[in-house]
Amino acid sequence: MVLYEKPLKLELTGYLLFVNGAQHPKTVRTVPQMAKTLMGHVALEDLETLDMYFMYRNVFKKDGMRFDITMIPPMVVAGECAKTHGHYHPRSEDGLAYPEVYQVLNGKAVFMLQKKNRNGSVDVSIVSAKARDVVLIPSGYGHVTVNSGDDTLVLANLVYDMFEPMYHEYDENRGAAYYYTRDGNIVQNGSYVVEKNERLTAQELNARYGFVCSDLLAEFHDNPQKFAFLQKPKLLFK
Repeated sequence: MVLYEKPLKLELTGYLLFVNGAQHPKTVRTVPQMAKTLMGHVALEDLETLDMYFMYRNVFKKDGMRFDITMIPPMVVAGECAKTHGHYHPRSEDGLAYPEVYQVLNGKAVFMLQKKNRNGSVDVSIVSAKARDVVLIPSGYGHVTVNSGDDTLVLANLVYDMFEPMYHEYDENRGAAYYYTRDGNIVQNGSYVVEKNERLTAQELNARYGFVCSDLLAEFHDNPQKFAFLQKPKLLFK
């Protein structure tokens, strides 16, 4: 599967990513590593070698930001569709949490975004995205990405490279506020009180912030300053 021809040639062959012809290192997230975030309990001794998703970090770096690829095969585990672990981002120097940008390169995705309220509840945005859609993860939102289709989901993401994601709340609360099942149903996680929820498209979410992008890698490669808000989130509101 050729993801890009230029400015870099990115090609997936099975679970291997090649960047300009050279094999790129990957990190694997296994089902046992995801056990605390799943809707149902699984017999981990039967799933020790089952991989949930693959991450290819630092495919391209510029101006303190990095471009990554993530691949999530289509599967159902413990009653829900394959997904990423989920995490929040810490606050930047300007006081807002670091944002992130994704683009769906193949397949279909549902992004489960949640923001914590002062009373302990969460507000949830469920964002549907198809191939070529770009999705802004706004400041302050934790996020999980679900493979909601029958094909392998391939994602690109762009993020500031000088912080560590925070995973513990997803482990402690058994995942995100909602689970996405194979038949397209949304099941609420009883660990959360959901104050508000909404469903919207990638375009509707981006429009709230005046953010426009059609090709994440090409635009980042040619004009990294367009994405300076990833380091200084307040720039997104100017």
